[in-house]
Amino acid sequence: MEIKMPGDVNAQNKPLQDFLRCDIKFLLLFCLILAFSRTLCEARCYFRPASKYGCLSNRNLYVFGASWKTEDCYQCRCKMTAMICCSLVLIPKNYDRVNCVGLFHKKSCSIRVVKKTNPDISCKVYNGVA
Repeated sequence: MEIKMPGDVNAQNKPLQDFLRCDIKFLLLFCLILAFSRTLCEARCYFRPASKYGCLSNRNLYVFGASWKTEDCYQCRCKMTAMICCSLVLIPKNYDRVNCVGLFHKKSCSIRVVKKTNPDISCKVYNGVA
C-alpha cells in the first residue's frame, strides 16, 4: 500500500488547477469585455415581424431587401423574417449637464450640446451612445 503525501496530490492536480485558473481568467475577461461593449454599443433598435408581402412602416409597404430612413431618425431594413430599425441619433452621455443642454436637429438626426446661456457656444461631450 502506497501512502501519498499532500505535496504529491498537489503535483498531480497541477494541470487541472492551471486549466481552471486559465478558464477563470478567460471568463473574467469575457465578462469585462461584455460589460464594456454594452456601454459602448447601446444601440436602440426594434424589430417587427415581416408579412409575406414585405414590411409595413408608416403605412408604406417595403419589399424584402429594401432600406430606408424614417422621419424620426431610424434606419430600417426589410428582411424576410423581420423589419429591423435602429436609431441614427448619437445621444451625448458625458457632458456638463449643469451649464449645457442638448438640442435635437431633426433634419440632420443629431443632437448638439450647447451652453444654456449662449446656444452659439458648443460644450465638450466626452462620450455618447448610438
